[in-house]
Amino acid sequence: MIPRTVILSYALGTGHRQVAGILARELSHLGHACEHRPLEEWVPLDYDLLFRHGYLLLALRAPSVWDGMYNSGAFKKRKRLALPIMDRRVVRRFGQRIPEGVDLIVATQYNAMEVAADWKQKTGSSIKLAAVITDYDVYPLWARNEVDLFVLPHEGLKPMLLEQGIPEERLTATGIPVAPTFERNHDPSSARAALGLEDASPIVLLLGGGVGAGPLGKAALSALEVENCKVVVVCGLNKKLRRSLVPLAHANPSRLRVLGYRNDIPSLMAASSVIVTKGGGLSLSEALYMGRRVIVIPSLPGQERANIEYMGSHQWAGICRSVEDLPGMISRSLASPLPIVALPPNPARNAAERIDALVR
Repeated sequence: MIPRTVILSYALGTGHRQVAGILARELSHLGHACEHRPLEEWVPLDYDLLFRHGYLLLALRAPSVWDGMYNSGAFKKRKRLALPIMDRRVVRRFGQRIPEGVDLIVATQYNAMEVAADWKQKTGSSIKLAAVITDYDVYPLWARNEVDLFVLPHEGLKPMLLEQGIPEERLTATGIPVAPTFERNHDPSSARAALGLEDASPIVLLLGGGVGAGPLGKAALSALEVENCKVVVVCGLNKKLRRSLVPLAHANPSRLRVLGYRNDIPSLMAASSVIVTKGGGLSLSEALYMGRRVIVIPSLPGQERANIEYMGSHQWAGICRSVEDLPGMISRSLASPLPIVALPPNPARNAAERIDALVR
C-alpha cells in the first residue's frame, strides 16, 4: 500500500513551510505519495486576515500586546482559537478540499492542526493526524484528542500534554525536523571561498528567518564595532531592510555583505564563526545542529521568547537582551570554545519514521 499523505502548513513566517517540505521529502523516501498544501489557500479570507495577517501585525507592530495575550491565563485556558461560527465555515471548506483517499494528515503549525482536528471531530473521519511542534514551547491548545501523534522538539514538553489527558504512546520527542544538510560536516574553508571571504577573519552571520524579522539593521551596525570581523546579513524577503543597509555596506565594502533570500543557509552557517539570529525554533535548531556559536537577539514575542528562555536555561546560546550589548557578546563568544549541544540525531528522518508508523 502507498500511503497518501497531505502535509498542512500555515505561513506565519517561513519555518512551518520549510518543515513541511522537509517532512514531505522524508516521507516520500518511505514510500508515501505526499502533497504539501498551505492552509492559507483553503481558508476563507476573514479567517486568514484574522489569524495570519493579524498575528503578523500584532507581533511586528504591537509586540507587547501579543506577548500579553500569549502569556495570559485566558489564552492558556482556551480550547481552540477560532470562534464557533468561523470554525464551522473553515471546517466545511476544509472538508471540500481534502482529497479523496487520504490516509494521513501532517500539520506543522497550530492553526493547521486545529482545523484538521475539528474536521476529524465533526466528521468522525478515521484519517490519521500527526502534529509537528516546531517551537521549544507548547501550550494547552495543542492537546487535542483527535491528534494521533505529537512530534515534539524535546522530552520536557511531554508532562504538560500528559496533564491535558494525551496518552503517552502518542508522544514522541525527535527534535525539530531540520534538513539533513544541517547535520552534515561542512568544510568552512570551502564555504568561505564560495562566498569570496577567503581570509581568516571571523565571520558574524546575522539571520532574521525567511521574513528578515528582528532588529537586523541595528545588529549589523553593532556587529561592525567588533574589530577584525566580517559581517554577513541575510535579509530574507525583507526588501525594505535590505535597501536600508545598502549605505552601510557601501561605507564598509570589505567588511559587510548584505544578502536577500537565500537557499544556501547551510553553507553560510558553515562559513560563519558566530551566528546571530532571532528566536525561531527552526532557525535556532539549524544553527545548533551546525555546531556553531549562537547569540539570540531580541525576537518576536510569544513562542519565540519562550524559545529564547529554553536556549538560555540550557546554555545553548547567548541571550542578547539589547542590541547595544551585541559587540561585547560577539567578542566573548569568539574567545570561547565551540559549544557541545546534545540534540537528537537525525530529527527529520526519525520524525518521518514515527509518522509513517501511523499508517503501517
